[in-house]
Amino acid sequence: MNVLSTGMGWIDVQYGGLNRYFADYSNAMRKHGHAELGLVVAPRGIQVETDLNIKNVAQELEAEHFLPRMKSVRNHTLQAIRSFRPDVFNPHFAFYTTLVTRGIIPPHVPIVSHFHGPWALETEVQSGKSVTKVVKEARLWMKKQVEQLTYRRADSFIVLSEYFRNILAENYGIDEKRIHIIPGAVDHHRFCPHPDREGLRAKLGIAPNQAMLFCIRRLVRRMGIDRLIHAMAEVVKSHPDVRLFIGGDGPMRAEYEALIDELGLIKNVTLLGRVSDEKLVQYYQAADISVVPTLALEGFGLITVESLACGTPVLGTPIGGTKEILRHLSDELMFEDGTSEAIARKIIDVLNKDSFLPSRETCREHVLSRYTWSKVAEAVTEVFAEEIDKRKVFRT
Repeated sequence: MNVLSTGMGWIDVQYGGLNRYFADYSNAMRKHGHAELGLVVAPRGIQVETDLNIKNVAQELEAEHFLPRMKSVRNHTLQAIRSFRPDVFNPHFAFYTTLVTRGIIPPHVPIVSHFHGPWALETEVQSGKSVTKVVKEARLWMKKQVEQLTYRRADSFIVLSEYFRNILAENYGIDEKRIHIIPGAVDHHRFCPHPDREGLRAKLGIAPNQAMLFCIRRLVRRMGIDRLIHAMAEVVKSHPDVRLFIGGDGPMRAEYEALIDELGLIKNVTLLGRVSDEKLVQYYQAADISVVPTLALEGFGLITVESLACGTPVLGTPIGGTKEILRHLSDELMFEDGTSEAIARKIIDVLNKDSFLPSRETCREHVLSRYTWSKVAEAVTEVFAEEIDKRKVFRT
């Protein structure tokens, strides 16, 4: 099949879960035998460097404003319809495809939308306290209208979890019969156990019997990093040598740095900032436990799967995709709730060996049996084939 996909940004220059998924997904679909053309909106002037068929539609734009970006996505889609002749149109980010109407897409070509989360709600959850309630509600309403406008055109949807299926059905009025749950995946060849884990830990400054925790998140409020830091103040009372490394960057970094200092955790908690792909794998491999303290809108839990693929158990809040991944291993891997007290209790219990923790081999096997890209590509292809068959009556 010729698959025309539209994303948000490009992972090499714009870090984020959706961008990582889009890049790995495009690669997996190509390996599965599809001809893949991806349109992304990276910063202007940036030429995407990849062996995949990816175009930065904003490369030659003169302004960073959203409207020129939307127009460029529309224009490049029109060009692709004429030259690439797609069998499926597969958008991954609703906002940038607002101007791509059903009339632009040939009637025999189905629109299968990936729903990566409620964009409107996510942006408002992360907005600052300075925004008034009236302004926040108005912005939320307008953004949601944009999303619903694009979703009305879709023949069917692919979501990464039951959690996102429920949001799409309940918040956007989409019939559940049109929603297909296909979990995300991980590059299990890159995210794998280290052959010399103790040597790796030594390079990172971790002693043989020293407990090491790892968390990788964008530093925004809904990720629960502040609660994890507060929890560490309790954890160090019983495990004074424990180390927590927090990877990622974001608007809350200065506040979290001050919190670490205020709680006297400078020797125990380190903010790493943005972590390279190579270092990310190493921190997963070296850690005894990964922690996912997300408070809301955890649609899949890519970091959970990445950590498990490296053989490292995960403790997380019982929210969204994290819950769906961990429940198949053990409910004991989830905090009772997202409070700092609950996070601290569980971490202490695990470090004291009073709570279940799966073996590193079990963690790895869990991923290989459920979350590989070959499984994703096969399942997505089945959805595409079904929708193409439904629209064959429109082919002239």
